[in-house]
Amino acid sequence: MAGKHEQSPEHKKAHDLAEEAIEKAADGDTRKARELADQAKDIDPKISEEMAKEIEDDRRKAEKFKGQGER
Repeated sequence: MAGKHEQSPEHKKAHDLAEEAIEKAADGDTRKARELADQAKDIDPKISEEMAKEIEDDRRKAEKFKGQGER
């Protein structure tokens, strides 16, 4: 269950900005990615930790899926 912090409009905005930053980085636009990430951290200083966890979770899921295809 999400806590009050995760449900706040500020957290949602920071999360959206952080996700956009990740997309920009994946597209190669590191300058825009850094700008968006900084905006997200200004809104919610804890967002970096949360996004790092989400990225790691996604990586694990991708590795698991990749492993299933190699059978």
